[in-house]
Amino acid sequence: MARNTATKATEESVAGDMPVNESEVINEIEQQLNLEQQVTVKNIAKWQAVFARLLTIGDVTIPQDGSIRLSRNEIISQIQNNNSLFNGIDGKGSHATLIIKDKPTLEEVGFDPEVQFSNSVVKNLFEINDNELFEIELKNKIVTRAEKYALMNAIVKLKINDYSKIRICEKYTGYKIDKIIDDVNR
Repeated sequence: MARNTATKATEESVAGDMPVNESEVINEIEQQLNLEQQVTVKNIAKWQAVFARLLTIGDVTIPQDGSIRLSRNEIISQIQNNNSLFNGIDGKGSHATLIIKDKPTLEEVGFDPEVQFSNSVVKNLFEINDNELFEIELKNKIVTRAEKYALMNAIVKLKINDYSKIRICEKYTGYKIDKIIDDVNR
C-alpha cells in the first residue's frame, strides 16, 4: 500500500522533522527570521524621507543620505502596503529610495539585492571602458532622482577620477560634482 503525502507529512511531523499545522509553520518561520530584529535602512536621496509607521504610533524620518534601524516587521509591512520608497518603481525594490541593508529581509520580501543602488553598482559602471556603452548602462542602472543624487555622491565618496565619465554623469543627472563635494564636506 502506497503512502500519500499527508500521511508522510504527519509521520515526519511526529518524528519532529516537519510542522503539520499553520501555526507551527508560522512559528518555524519566525524562529528562522526574527521579525523584531532591527535592520538598517539607508536613504539615498538628497532630501529626508518621511513615512507613517504601520505597526506602532508615529512617523519615521530618515535624513538625507542617512540611515536608521527599523524592525523587519515594520519594513515588511511597509513593503506589503506598497510604500514606493521601499518598493521602487516596479514594486520589487528596483530603483528604490530606501535601501534595505539586510539580505534575509530582502529574501523574505522577494527583492533582488542586485537591483538596489549600491557603491558596487557605481564601481561596475565606471569599469566600463567604452563611453557610449557607459552612457547606455548609466541610463539603465540610474533612473530616479534619488539614484542620480546617490550616484554623484558615490563618485565623490569613492574618489572616482574619470573626467569624461563624470561629465557624462553631470549632464545626465543635472548635479554638478563641485556642488556634491561641497555637500559632502559640510
